[in-house]
Amino acid sequence: MIESIRVNKKQIQIIDQTLLPQEEKYIHILDYKSMIEAIKKLRIRGAPAIGIAGLAASALALDELKHKASCKEDLLLALDEIENARPTAVNLSYAINVARDFVMNNAFSPDSEYLWEQTLQLISEEENYCRLMATNGVKEIYHGQAELRILTHCNTGSLATYGDGTALSVIKALAKKTKVIVWADETRPLLQGARLTMWELMKEGIECYLISDSMAAHTIKTKHIDLIITGADRITTNGDSANKIGTLGLSILADYYKIPFYIVAPSTTIDRNLTRGEEIIIEEREADELRCIKGISVAPAKCQVFNPAFDVVDNQHITAIITDRGVFKQPYDFR
Repeated sequence: MIESIRVNKKQIQIIDQTLLPQEEKYIHILDYKSMIEAIKKLRIRGAPAIGIAGLAASALALDELKHKASCKEDLLLALDEIENARPTAVNLSYAINVARDFVMNNAFSPDSEYLWEQTLQLISEEENYCRLMATNGVKEIYHGQAELRILTHCNTGSLATYGDGTALSVIKALAKKTKVIVWADETRPLLQGARLTMWELMKEGIECYLISDSMAAHTIKTKHIDLIITGADRITTNGDSANKIGTLGLSILADYYKIPFYIVAPSTTIDRNLTRGEEIIIEEREADELRCIKGISVAPAKCQVFNPAFDVVDNQHITAIITDRGVFKQPYDFR
């Protein structure tokens, strides 16, 4: 299994996803600020994976600060900094809240190993979530079809979580039941579909084809796509789901072509503090991610840029939300 993050006796390694697919390299994370940099630069990415990374960073921060007289105050500031590394994925906030509750507890001790223990527990939980999502997804989608033609977006596999992934865990499980063919959007501007999803699918031996994002409608129409399946970074109580930019357009295409559109995410991705998609903070990233590809300029150097990292799929376009706790359909109510 590909491991997005490894935690062993306070030693943390992550696979540097910015180097894939050309180089498969694990790097050591020695302090919490290095983990913040890794999250911001997408060396580690995917909502469940950055939740684990955030909790691991909290444990590193405590180890760094525990001998200071102002340990508690400084640690709370560090937790805010970690949480703000990326604002859209709820899993990061969920993980930091675990750490924050520990710090604010009257039983708090700077010498506690609690945050390391919670990091390992979260890794185990995420791996189990992947298995359950795969099982639930197969039950929902597979009904004896001789072949399934699937379109997906961004990366939702082992690199995005710990285990087989979210949407890709379902695809991998379906491939054990029937013939599966996958078309993967490249996912501009950072090409997670091209660099990461294709790499994972090819490692699994699943027949797959790379397409540009602009080819999705033509592909659905001419290749007779059976379903679209993606992940999510935050889901509100009414079922609106934020995911990598470009997902909204796919959901509208699925509605137009009358094919199912599935979201796959662990139940921890549901934010019960938000009631609708308009309340989700959408991360906007630096302009050069769009003006350049791998450092090479593809647009006028000083052109103005709008670069949202995510969009929100309206709940009416979602056939079902597949989670570790079951499959949910309209009307969505996660309160």
